[in-house]
Amino acid sequence: MPGQRDETPISTLEAWGLAPGKRIWVGGGNTNAHREVESLLIAEIERPHAGPVDLAIVTPKTADEAVYFARKLRPRLGPDASLWIVFPKYGNLHEKEFTGDFDDMIIALFELGFSEAMRAAVGEDYSSTAFLLGDVLL
Repeated sequence: MPGQRDETPISTLEAWGLAPGKRIWVGGGNTNAHREVESLLIAEIERPHAGPVDLAIVTPKTADEAVYFARKLRPRLGPDASLWIVFPKYGNLHEKEFTGDFDDMIIALFELGFSEAMRAAVGEDYSSTAFLLGDVLL
C-alpha cells in the first residue's frame, strides 16, 4: 500500500551495511561494548590498520572519546562510509559505562562535518547511531 512503512525489523549488520568485502575499523575504550560489537562481526570483512574504510565503529567510554575518534577517522572515511557510535541504552545495567553529554557529542560531530543518519540496536544493552559526512536527511 503506498505510504505504508515496512515494519520488518532489520538486523544490526544490515543497518550497519556490513557485508563480505567491506573494510571496517573497530575501536574505543568501552570494552563491554567492544566485545558486543566483535561478537556480531562476520569473518569475510577486511580489518585494515591504515587506509580507507567503509565502516568505522567506535565504542567510547566518554563523549569526548567519540569525538576524538571521529576526528582521527574522518580522513579514512570514503564518500559512502559511515561512522557508528555505540553506547549503552539508557536505564540498563551498562548505562554508567558512557559519560559525557550525548547532545554535546552530536554537536561536535556536526562541527566536524558529520550528519546523524540512523540508529540500530546492538544486542540488548547497547544502541548505535550512524553519522555520515555531509548533509543527510533523516
